[in-house]
Amino acid sequence: MPTHRDAPPGSWFDTHAHLYLLAEESPRDAMLRRAEEAVRAANAAGVCGILCPGIDTPSNEAAIELARRCPGTVWAAVGVHPNSAAECGDEDWERVAHWVADPAVKAIGETGLDRYRDYTPWDVQCDWFRRHLDLAVRSDLPAVVHCRDAEEEITPLLREYAGRGLRGVVHACAAVWDHVQTWLELGLYISFAGSVTYRNRKFEVLRETARRVPPDRILVETDAPFLTPEPLRGRVPQCRVEYVAHTGAFLAALREMAVEEFAAQTRRNACALFGLSP
Repeated sequence: MPTHRDAPPGSWFDTHAHLYLLAEESPRDAMLRRAEEAVRAANAAGVCGILCPGIDTPSNEAAIELARRCPGTVWAAVGVHPNSAAECGDEDWERVAHWVADPAVKAIGETGLDRYRDYTPWDVQCDWFRRHLDLAVRSDLPAVVHCRDAEEEITPLLREYAGRGLRGVVHACAAVWDHVQTWLELGLYISFAGSVTYRNRKFEVLRETARRVPPDRILVETDAPFLTPEPLRGRVPQCRVEYVAHTGAFLAALREMAVEEFAAQTRRNACALFGLSP
């Protein structure tokens, strides 16, 4: 498999893909084989790097295993998603804290706050989010932050931990510029998924945000198997990693950049954030 180190011009780094969700098979080995096939297909389509974030213990294990099976192309992030936290306990957290020492793990997460879903009580979400931010600071790994309809609540926590040295990325950004500007001032990266391509008028605000993020802080992702970009939205059963090229090309045009230049810039940004050789 090609790697980010020998990536040709125009190669993409997908900074957020749930590879273990791309296959419906229940047996773990079958799921992992299908995920490996998805990685090979993405490589062939010009994706040279993938960060695979976990959301609970089984997915954290799968993300690490995929990173080991696809060295130089896939890396893992370990954490408990806010919508999974109600079903997790101290044992799950102890595993996350243990996994940060694994060389395949390059980030903490997916973690964050979610007001859109009501799967986890708010106080529990906040407790787990603080745990992740504290671990990210102590382990000197970036946090992969999920924020859905919780910008007002999440910003003070990000500010608090930024003062302690927090690094990280707000993934699948859906926020207006005022919030994003604050997150940038705190030193965070901002990643955009396929939702930035949606034709709905409400996403024009998101596109304006994407135009204004500095070139050294912008990232691109699929959030596969979710958030399929246009023109594939509604035409395919799920978002695949290779579709990062559609979102990337859209963002390049939005920012009046050549596609290859934007691919190289976002690839360098991803390597800088996750501590990889450019």
